[in-house]
Amino acid sequence: MDVLACFDPQTPQQSVTELQKRTELSRPTLYRILATLQGKGVIRSFGNPQRFELGHEATRLAANWIGQDDFIRAAGPALRGLWEKTGETVALFVATDDGMKICIEEIRSQQPLTFTRGIGLREDLEVGASGKAILAFMEDGKTDPDLDDVRRNGVRISEGEVIDGAVAIAAPVFARDGNVKASVCLFGPEVRMADQGRRSASVELVRAASEEISHALGYFPAHAAE
Repeated sequence: MDVLACFDPQTPQQSVTELQKRTELSRPTLYRILATLQGKGVIRSFGNPQRFELGHEATRLAANWIGQDDFIRAAGPALRGLWEKTGETVALFVATDDGMKICIEEIRSQQPLTFTRGIGLREDLEVGASGKAILAFMEDGKTDPDLDDVRRNGVRISEGEVIDGAVAIAAPVFARDGNVKASVCLFGPEVRMADQGRRSASVELVRAASEEISHALGYFPAHAAE
């Protein structure tokens, strides 16, 4: 548990040296724990030098805890498709009862220069594209130029709003009853997203992914109008 607690929103990725400093475990003990956690899928390793982050099993456990396991399964194909088509990090966010958002799924880009927020990240809904894509369609949605733009275009694009040099593109996901349930978000560096053709294509792909997930949940405009 001490090892898992090291993976927080501020430090979603850790090296062995960093983990050892934070846990004060001996290196052999730490390696044994990491091997066990990785074998169970709770963490995953990547890169050279090797780093660690939470894995798919941590996502499943978190999803069970917040009651979103079925939702993640329904969203999986669309998220995977978006990731394969763009090569960028994609993530799924849901709103919490206390006005926050939490990342419940993330597929990290395999490109050398990338951005990741990390599963379990909690932030205010008013922060970033992923939160505003949800907030714009909530019943008590505020009047704000950013939110009005999302309502008109169905997507929110932010540049350097949360991370310097990062571009985020997010779109809302709706449940069968027409209420906003989540947002799907793509993160990429400005150096790649500056190309207008690539950016426009990414916007359309994010929009399509959000619609695919909404349809998987049973949402169609006709249902919302009933």
